[in-house]
Amino acid sequence: MKFKLEFPKRKDEVVKSLLATLLALFVLALLLFPVYYMAMLSVKPSGALATTEIDLIPDKITFSNYKNLLFGHIEGLIKTTDFEINTKSGIIKDSLNRYQVVLKDATITGSYSSRFTLIDTSILERKGGEDRPEKDGTQLIVRGEYIKLEAKQIESTGAVKNLKIFAKKMTITVENPKEAPIDLSKFTKVGENTYEAQNIEITLKDGGIITTGEATFSARNFAFIRLAKVGGDVPDYMKRSLLIASLTVILTLLFVIPSAYAFSRLKFFGREHVLYFYLMFTQVAGGLGIAGLVALYGMLVKLHLTNNIFVLPVIYAAGNVPYNTWLLKSYLDSIPPDFDEAALVDGAGYLQIIRHVLMPLALPGIATVVIFAFIGGWTELILANLLLNQENYPLTVWLYTLLANLRSISWNQFAAAALIFALPVFIMFLLAQNYVRSGLTMGGLKE
Repeated sequence: MKFKLEFPKRKDEVVKSLLATLLALFVLALLLFPVYYMAMLSVKPSGALATTEIDLIPDKITFSNYKNLLFGHIEGLIKTTDFEINTKSGIIKDSLNRYQVVLKDATITGSYSSRFTLIDTSILERKGGEDRPEKDGTQLIVRGEYIKLEAKQIESTGAVKNLKIFAKKMTITVENPKEAPIDLSKFTKVGENTYEAQNIEITLKDGGIITTGEATFSARNFAFIRLAKVGGDVPDYMKRSLLIASLTVILTLLFVIPSAYAFSRLKFFGREHVLYFYLMFTQVAGGLGIAGLVALYGMLVKLHLTNNIFVLPVIYAAGNVPYNTWLLKSYLDSIPPDFDEAALVDGAGYLQIIRHVLMPLALPGIATVVIFAFIGGWTELILANLLLNQENYPLTVWLYTLLANLRSISWNQFAAAALIFALPVFIMFLLAQNYVRSGLTMGGLKE
């Protein structure tokens, strides 16, 4: 058996083909780059904000942003006098900006009334203390004898004085070496006003604001500790969004399938006028959106139907019916009526024809309607924000509320939340892409 490879006869055809391929890849890269950038931003540590520098590959990858969104973490606030912190890395910064101490593999002890915030913390050991649970689920322990916790991050709420520090490596940067808070004779100068020492123990009387990475925190005779869950609300918002989108799909199909069948197969007075009205309604309704929104809100207030998530699918389905009826009707027109006539001869009714004959044949068109209806219910923001209170917010409105304060928002967590929001739509398109493609193209074909 001989194989024969055929190449373009003209070199300019090869060049054109190559240029077209490169152009297509360039356009595809431009379209996908924002998604890639969001994905990379979402796996950076929280606090690594978006800047003018674009890191195509993050130096450190973590899924803590997704964990905090989906499962949450425990934050603690403890007030104590006697404490000990063991950490791999930490910083002590003078509240007057006179010096800064950077620690590696350090132990920090103190006997000064202080408060500490512990992020993503859990209790390792505990002795004594009275439990006083609060209504919101916060755990409050007062007047404990001893407690030991681990945390991803520890930060003092103010300057802590009289600190004893031992570190395998210590780097101190001072504003004025002559006014250094410690004896620098044990340190080696490594830069301008910067000194370093190994395996050193010091006493820092003036202390400072303590910030550490992963660490253990021990306290004796503490006044109180409050442990509260932070984050982990995304599953609840997703459940409400899925409920709204699913009901929107069900209601849309209940009206669209019989309507499309009637317009495609039955002949009745005024059919063409109703179809034109449907078309006009879908095209010009956007211009009347504000007026309609005011009227709709006033009507729902009168009927006491605000802050009810079950009202939204009805409104969304009403908006989806006209366009999707046209879409499915066009697809049904491409199916020969011989199947209907054969079923009628066998004694089938109209509902049986729709259910057992046309629906299996029109599955691509129905899948397209399902996709459009789901996207409409999943992504709608204006009505949900207007009609619902915070306890009933879907995922779209929650994402919108994150943007209320752009200066304090964690863009890493926002990027993770945005990708979680886009995931269901992406999965639906991935599973139904063949149906959607044929549903959009075959509707224009007639025998």
